[in-house]
Formats: sequence, structure tokens, C-alpha cells
Amino acid sequence: MPTLLEQMRLLRPDLPLYVVSEFPVQDGQWIPYHPGRSLSRNLEQCRWVLRGKKIRLAGLILQPRMPYWGLRLIALRIGGLRTVFFNENLDHFMLRPRSFGVMVRHLLWRAKNLVRWELSPGGATYTLLWRLAHPKAFLRPCLLRMGRLAGLWTKWQKSMRTRAPLPLPKADRVEPGISVIVPTRNGKHLLEELLPGLLPELAGRDWELIVVDNGSEDGTAEWLETHYRNVTLVRHPIALSFAKAVNFGIARSRQSHVLMLNNDMVVEPGFLAALEQAFHAVPDLFCATAQILFPPGERRQETGKAVMPTHPGKMDFPVRCELPLEGEDHSYVLYGSGGCSLFDAVKLKQLGGLDEAYQPAYVEDLDLGFRGWQQGWPTVFVAGAKVVHKHRSTTSRYYSEDALARVLERNYLRFLSSAVRAPDVFGRLWGASLERLNARAAQQAGDAVAQWALGQSVKTLEWAQHPGGVVEPEDRILALCSGDVALFPGRKPTGRPVVLVASPYLPFPLSHGGAVRMFNLMRCAAQQYDQVLVAFADELAPVPAELLALCQEIVLVRRHGSHLRPLTSRPDTVEEFDSLAFRAALVRSVRKWKPEVAQLEFTQMAQYAGECDPARTILVEHDVTLDLYAQLLERGEDWETRQQYERWVRFERKAWGEVDAVVAMSEKDQRSVRARRVACLPNGVDLERFTASAAEPELGRILFIGSFAHLPNVLAVDFFLREVFPLLHCSLHVIAGSRHQYFLDRYQDRVRPPLRQPGVEVEDFVADPRPAYRRASIVVAPLLASAGTNIKVMEAMAMGKAVVSTPSGVNGLEDLRDGHDVVIAATGPAMAQAIERILANQGLRRQLEQNARRTVEQRYGWPAIAERQSELYESLRASTA
Repeated sequence: MPTLLEQMRLLRPDLPLYVVSEFPVQDGQWIPYHPGRSLSRNLEQCRWVLRGKKIRLAGLILQPRMPYWGLRLIALRIGGLRTVFFNENLDHFMLRPRSFGVMVRHLLWRAKNLVRWELSPGGATYTLLWRLAHPKAFLRPCLLRMGRLAGLWTKWQKSMRTRAPLPLPKADRVEPGISVIVPTRNGKHLLEELLPGLLPELAGRDWELIVVDNGSEDGTAEWLETHYRNVTLVRHPIALSFAKAVNFGIARSRQSHVLMLNNDMVVEPGFLAALEQAFHAVPDLFCATAQILFPPGERRQETGKAVMPTHPGKMDFPVRCELPLEGEDHSYVLYGSGGCSLFDAVKLKQLGGLDEAYQPAYVEDLDLGFRGWQQGWPTVFVAGAKVVHKHRSTTSRYYSEDALARVLERNYLRFLSSAVRAPDVFGRLWGASLERLNARAAQQAGDAVAQWALGQSVKTLEWAQHPGGVVEPEDRILALCSGDVALFPGRKPTGRPVVLVASPYLPFPLSHGGAVRMFNLMRCAAQQYDQVLVAFADELAPVPAELLALCQEIVLVRRHGSHLRPLTSRPDTVEEFDSLAFRAALVRSVRKWKPEVAQLEFTQMAQYAGECDPARTILVEHDVTLDLYAQLLERGEDWETRQQYERWVRFERKAWGEVDAVVAMSEKDQRSVRARRVACLPNGVDLERFTASAAEPELGRILFIGSFAHLPNVLAVDFFLREVFPLLHCSLHVIAGSRHQYFLDRYQDRVRPPLRQPGVEVEDFVADPRPAYRRASIVVAPLLASAGTNIKVMEAMAMGKAVVSTPSGVNGLEDLRDGHDVVIAATGPAMAQAIERILANQGLRRQLEQNARRTVEQRYGWPAIAERQSELYESLRASTA
């Protein structure tokens, strides 16, 4: 790309250069190309940007085996006969008679390259000829096609079956207590390590320990009868599969909970109590599974946190164990390990125990856990229940690594055929498995196990499917158990009313105004309510202690960001935060905590109102977004802004009617919202944290704070640097928020603030902005468009700072007085003049500083705002009574 741009510059250095590309460019005016949008939409945007301009030249690269033909068509549609065609060597021609010779040479060169490619390794012709010389090579593609056809037939069969949920069984009477089931085969030496640690865990409970002996020849039975007479021994003369052995134990069990435990596990103190506690904390729990550790020096092959990632590696097995995060507990997992998990006995027997079709072992626990999820019965990971696993201490003595690998692959395909009911989910998982096996088998060295498994895939036609129906949608199960959701327990529940907060961001650290508002109001609400926070995160990580101190539970959902934004009927921001994993986590949190009020922070989260039922819902409009986009359009028509504005109008107005109440930041915003109930709860400031300093500021130092993730802040800096800063003899300090360069690149088609110049200092996110406030002589808020209210203005006033703002910068703060609390200037020269006047007159500056602090003390403390929020909660709760 850079070389092509250089060539275009050389052809006509006198003309302005416009670049249509997927990613930002450093040279020329960027016009974004969105691969997720249609050709007509992308072309419409390009023509709008280029309106009124005559295209002298259009350039494109003709490179084979490269996508983006829609992008090339845009060049042809716009440039027509003025289009210059480049090849990858940057030879070029136009569709003109004088270029005929160049075009012929290009076609001949391209044909020669095509023949060379086809006859080289990797080319289709070479591959065909090689397979003809090696007929066995046709086997793999034939097996792949047969597996695909078998999968299509199975998918069609699944689509033809209507299944009702499983009826609740007439379960045998169970007694409160624990039934422990331990299958063993020549494992006396393992039991000698397991039982001494297990029996103290059972003390004080009603329990039974059932050891299923599978044809042991090492004196296991005699040893148990001598040393552990209180153990129930079930003997079989021949070795059974893992599933059959465990099912024999389940059939003999009498207690309310069943603990499946491998003989090669060693339990740590507190193991059983932690598993039991999960059944008190999680409604309808089917299984609590332990954290699996390995002996020192051994690689940790299992953890207990079993998930099916949404985007696994091409060669990776689709199910894997992830390392738990610090503080994570009771996160949802796909299944509980059959070697260290506690089950609800009634539910376990209703499902018929483990499926004995999985021979000799592997995947039966995945199958069982998934069938439990289908009935709406979750499985959770319990961090505090720890076992040390001596991996494959039994199976490795009787099966080779190759045999175990084949068993695993075959049984996983059987699981897809037998357990997965939704045709679309089955089709997606089946296709991904075949592609993975094919890729492994096609490697240069070849993978015999993968090719064998491809051959096994045709057996889907004969593998029996489980009876019964599905309560929980399978796509939601997989999203919840993808590893994108992590739970962190906080304060102990108090029994007070529960408020659930759904947010697109964690409200700590205090990296933007929305986080400041959420954190402070949650801090106040924690004195009256139990709080559950469900929030997006770019990456899952331990939760800050400051948030855990406010919430009973925090649920993090990883957001997979992408620049591939389709132009749909909804705004881009709404699409970016549309996540099936978030919906699943929200539904599960509502079932678990039964909140009376659910608070949706920011407009885009209104899409989740339906998942909060039956809680009363509040939409917190940090900005009335359609108003914000209307202000942007007033300053100049823009194709992309117009598209987003029209979508925000439809989405936001519809959202107001789908929630029980809307919270606005100002009386102005309140008047613009049309909802059944609208409350004005303005922003505030932490008056204890932000206090005035007696120290003198640095003369001539100006401060602007605003996250560049918010486009109006970037526009504000651009306006200040172009219209105000050149008229001053000052320095400017900009705190631009986390990943500010990323957002500068993202918005560069609309604005490019000249930040790289003398006297301008730009910082990324700053955890504590107070030192920056203290150093500044003046804080500026030069916003050109704004909705809601600017928390940074209130923070500056609380710090006792003189504030110079545009009218939009103090939007919603109607009771601030110009010249008394702040200075308001509508134009660049007027703002520059106001700044110079304040800097030249220390008395004026100090008077503004004192007035600012006094005003926020009187009107903008968080406790008073939190009291009004509590009144809203109580009125909504009363309406449900």
C-alpha cells in the first residue's frame, strides 16, 4: 500500500490524494472501506466524500488470490477510463489503445505465473497429478466429503424432530448426604493415597463410599476389607469402561449428592465443603467441579475450568481447560470432570447417569454436563475445592497414547451426533471438527489419528441420539461456557434488595466520566442494596478490590472487538456491544440473584432489557445519543454521521419505550426523552477526593481531560488546537484516556487534531488526575457537541480551577453562571481572549476558582444524587408489589 501511494503521488503530485482502504493511512485523506457492508453502501459513502470533485486518476492493484474485489470495483465505478491498473511489481496501464502492448505483456506474464503456480506444490494441477501418482492420497478428501454428507444428513434429521423437555422423574427417595463413587483397576497404591485425605473431608456428614473394583489383581478388595470396613465394595471380575463402572456405583447410591472421584486424585483440605457451598449459592445447580492441580514439576494438563472457545485455533481440540483467574469462583463451565465433581443425585439419575456408549473412557463427562445444561441445570467451577491429579495413572497402563488419541477424537464426534440437538449448532460444530481433522491429516508429516477420525465421522448415521428435549438454547449454553465469562464473588449477601447493573465497561479505574458516575453511585448504593455487576471487558483479568468491596458478585464478559462493522438497522455502537455471551450471563445472573431492579448503563445496553425480566429496568442515558449526533450534523453534514444519526433515532426512541424508567443527566435531556417515566439524576463530583490546593499553579499551563474514545472529545481538541491555541502563548496538557492513539486512527477520516507541535503534551490514561489539575492555571472544555453533563468540568471546579468552556462544554449545567462559576466562549478568538484575560489577572482567576468550588459544594455532591437514585429504586420496587 505505501508503495502504491508513492506511485500515485508521482503520477500527479499536484493533485490531492484520497485513499479508500480498510485501515487508516498516513498519507492522503482516508475514506474507510467496510468489508462487512455492501458494495453499494461503500460506494455511496465514497461518492459523498468526493462530491463536487472531479476524479483525474483512480488507482488499484490487480493481485491474484487477494480478496476485496468490491474495493477494486469502487475504483472502477468512480474512476472509469481514468483508472490506472497496477500489478504487484507496480507496472501499470490504463484502458487506452496506447496501453495495448502493456496489457498484452501483463496478461502473458500473469498466464505464465498461473502455469508456474499450478505446476508447483500447492497448486491444484500439481496436487491432482501427485494424487494420481499416489492413489492413497485420494482417501483423505474422500473421507472428508463423506463426513460432510453424513453431517448434512444428521443435521436434516435433527431439524425434523420436535423434542419436549424431559419430564421430572419419580426419583427414588434420597437422604441428605454424600455418596462417593470411586472406580479402580489395580489401583491399591492410589487408594492408599486417596482415602486418608478423603475420609476426614466426609466427617460430620451422612456419607457412603462406594469403590467399584474392575477386575483388580493387586489385592485391592482384600486390602479394603481389612483396612476400610465402612467402604462399600462392588466387585466385577472383568474391567468395565469408566461410564459403566460409575453407573454401577450410582445405582447403589442413596444420598442426595454424588461425588465422582478418580482413584488417582488426592484431595486437599476444604475440598468437599467448597463443593457443597456451591449448591447453596447457585440455583438449580447440577454439578460443582473442583480445581485440578498437578504434582510439582508436571505440566498442568487439566484445571477443572473446561470451556469451548468461540474462536479456537485451527488445529486445536475444541474443548480445553483454561487457567482460572485470581479471585474467580463459580464461573460457568461446560461440564464437570468425572474424576472430581459433586452432582445433584436426583438430576443425575434423571439423565440416566453417564452414557455407556463412550468406550472405554473420555467425553462421557462432557456429554453428561451438556445434557444437564440442556435442562437448564448449570455446572460451575469451584476454585476452593482442590485436588492433585496423577494424570492417566490407570489408562496409560492399558492403552497407548495413539489409542487414547483415537478414542478422544471418535468420542467427541459421537458427542456431537448424540447430544447436540439444534441443527445449526450441530452443523457449525461438525463442520469445524471435520475441517480441523482434515487440516491435521493434510500436514506434510500427516496425522494418522486425524485421518482415522475422519473415517469414523460417517458413523454419525448410526450413532443414537439422546432422548428428550432441550430447555436451554444450545447456542446460549456454548456462549456462556466459552471461556468469555468469568465470575468473581465480592461481599457476602446480606438479604437486602438486589440491584443488577449492566455496563459496557468496568466502572473502575476511573478512566472516563461514565466510570466516575457509576462507581460513586454504586459506592453510595452499597449501603442500602446488594449489587451485582455484569460488565464487558476487553480482556478477562482479576477485578479491582475497589469494585469487589461494593458488589456481591461481578460477572465479566470478554468483548471481541472488530473493525468489521456492518451497516445494519442499528447503530455501530449497538452492534459492537451485541454479545450472545453477555445475554447468557445476564439471564443466568437474573435467575441466580433475582434482582428487583436492573440498571442498564449507556444507551447501547438498552438492547438487553428483555434479558432482565422480571426485574424493573432503568436505562441510564449518560448521553442522549441522538441529540449528540444531531449536534454533530449541525456543525456540518457528514455521510457516516447521518447514517448513524438515523439509526440512533430509531433505536433510542424505541429503547425508551422498552424500559420502566429512563435516567437523564440534565433537565434539558429530561425534556427530550419520551418515556413512561423519566428522572433527572445529574452528574456529581467526589468532594472529598477533589479539593482545592493552596499551592500556586504553573502560569500559562492549560489542561484538557477527555477520553478520545468519545468522538466529541477529539473534535474538541482539534477545535482548540486550530482555533484557539495559535492565538495563545501557553502550553497545553491533554489527558486523552486509554488507547488514545487507537481512537485517533479510528476517527481520522473525520478529524485529525494537530497534536504534534511545540507546547502540546499528550498523555494516555492517568489513574489520578489531581496532580494535573493542581499544575494547571486553567482547565478548558472546548466541546463542539455534547449530551449529558461533563463530569470533568465539575471535577475541575471542585479542585478550585478556573474553567473556560464552549456552550456545549457545560451542556446540561444550566445553573452555572457565565463569568461567575465558569467563563463561556462560543468562538475560538473569544475563548483565546478569555484565557489571556484570566492569565493576566490573578485576582479574576482566584475569584473564579473560589466561586467554582463553592458552587459544586452546594449542588453537585454524590450523596445527594444517590439519595434521589434510591428514591427511584424504591418507587420501582413498590410498583411490583
